[in-house]
Amino acid sequence: MTETFYAEILTRSEQDRANGRLEISLCNAAGDCQTISLSTDAVAALASLIADARQPSAALTKIPDNFAVGHGRHEPVVMLRFEDDPAYGLTAEQAFGLGEALLEEAETVATKMKYAVRQ
Repeated sequence: MTETFYAEILTRSEQDRANGRLEISLCNAAGDCQTISLSTDAVAALASLIADARQPSAALTKIPDNFAVGHGRHEPVVMLRFEDDPAYGLTAEQAFGLGEALLEEAETVATKMKYAVRQ
């Protein structure tokens, strides 16, 4: 088995229509380059893998588009729901604790932490 090539950049791509293949050249951090020729089936499989990796479920942080807070009809609980997920039922004590923790973290993010800007 050959040693793993750690590609960092795609330097060239060329479609070979006659043979139905895609040639790409990849280089690693040391500047070493390798060219590979992929069949249409291999390209389709690679595209599928990349699409699956970019799905929100693969993300490390889930950021909801909406949320709802309410109270239970038949139980003394505070209801918390994100998007269309099932709701969480919290006791009043848990809800107070969650609220305090959220306020503290929001203040930290808004005023104290500096994040690097990606260019």
